Amino acid sequence: MEPNVGLGNSNVEPRDDMEFDTHEAAYEFYKEYAKSEGFGTAKLSSRRSRATKEFIDAKFSCIRYGNKQQSDDAINPRPSPKIGCKASMHVKKRSSNGKWYIHSFIKEHNHELLPAQVHFFRSHRNVDPLNNDAKVRRKKMLAPVSKQYVAYQFSGNLENLFRNQNDRGRSLSLEEGDAQILLELFVHMQEENPRFFYAVDLNEEHRLRNVFWVDAKGIDSYSKFGDVVSFDTTYFTNKYKIPLVLFIGANHHVQPTLLGCALIADETVHTLIWLMRTWCLAMGGRGPRILLSDQNDNIKAAVGAVLPDTQLYFSLWSILEKIPRCLDYLSMWHELFMAKFSKCIYKSWTEGQFEQRWWKLIEKFNLREDEWVQSLYEDRKLWVPRFMRDVSFASLSMASRTESLNSFFDKYIQSETSLRDFIGQHKLILEDWYEEEAKANFDAWHEMPELKTPSPFEKQMLLIYTHEIFKKFQVEVLGAAACHLKKESEDWHIYNIFCQRF
Repeated sequence: MEPNVGLGNSNVEPRDDMEFDTHEAAYEFYKEYAKSEGFGTAKLSSRRSRATKEFIDAKFSCIRYGNKQQSDDAINPRPSPKIGCKASMHVKKRSSNGKWYIHSFIKEHNHELLPAQVHFFRSHRNVDPLNNDAKVRRKKMLAPVSKQYVAYQFSGNLENLFRNQNDRGRSLSLEEGDAQILLELFVHMQEENPRFFYAVDLNEEHRLRNVFWVDAKGIDSYSKFGDVVSFDTTYFTNKYKIPLVLFIGANHHVQPTLLGCALIADETVHTLIWLMRTWCLAMGGRGPRILLSDQNDNIKAAVGAVLPDTQLYFSLWSILEKIPRCLDYLSMWHELFMAKFSKCIYKSWTEGQFEQRWWKLIEKFNLREDEWVQSLYEDRKLWVPRFMRDVSFASLSMASRTESLNSFFDKYIQSETSLRDFIGQHKLILEDWYEEEAKANFDAWHEMPELKTPSPFEKQMLLIYTHEIFKKFQVEVLGAAACHLKKESEDWHIYNIFCQRF
């Protein structure tokens, strides 16, 4: 017989002639084998001797072994990965020498194996913390890259182009060497993938004014999820050290997807038109159906000039965040004002109801002469929920920034983050972003949500929607089940139905 099998033989398939010192050693071997093949493992069962109380039998299996148990009384049933897979390894202990041997082994699976995503399986997450942790791997990989950016200096024309950052004229406020480091990042990214896109805008003195870039993943994501896009100027507007603006979308898991980045010198119409044109060019010349942004007349003008088929709306959270600053003279009555304001914008079911409450609010707090409040009313159809009930924002329009998908970058960028620091971790940020999506894709493949009703419609959508979208759909299914239908009128073959939830 073959001697005891070590954990280094992860590519060895289980065989009848193998022996192990303990059943735990047998399980570790099966885990290593599973890791190389691309599936997760579980301890299915074990049995002790009645006489000695020692383990004498154990069975290990694929994580998708067996079928999930249905429970009618579960309040929040957990998704289950079980789909009837038979792959397993059964080991027993010899009474003669105390060694464990493979009693039976079933290799075949009834599902796809995922060797590239094996680190997502719970059984493999802590096998090698140093190499298994994706963030540790990426930081280790990016450390020398960051040093390379810092050390690099352009020569020739590029050096002359960005040498005098303090000359007169509108330009990016950069520290010495930042422009060279930034463009080296672009060269490096384009060498990795020729589809990486970047563009620079120079002022009259040939100094860097604006710069835009997007990677191949962002271009691909836009082709799939580009109907609704958020143009986020938070870091620029709040005067962060890095004047970063972002184009953000939402993928099929309701996760943020990065559709472009830019550094801008100002928010003039000239800059915004250049940026919108450049972004649209990178995305194949097709604008989004809906663009969400801060309330800004220059953005409105640029979108109208460059993206005539795009409907512009204003992010609700950006307007709510402006209230303490724009109406600071109401600070003593802030809570009362917000209560009345929230009632007006959230609980006005008709246009007439909104008008009545709005003007009552204006009179109560004496706001008729406030120019910002006047602009809010003029733009009311671009931000008040009552006027946008038939518009889908793909979860990009929330009441607060912390709830929005835009906040993903906030954990990497603070007000004092320098451009050099940002460039040093740029690839790490993108890798984290893509890791989140890969994990969601894995979960969608690996686990099946429980049905909450006998509705065949719900069962059909289970096979179509991703988990996050299906959860939203389930809320509507349950809500519909709780509705009381009442026929309000009948006109030949047309029925008007009123639905009221209990």
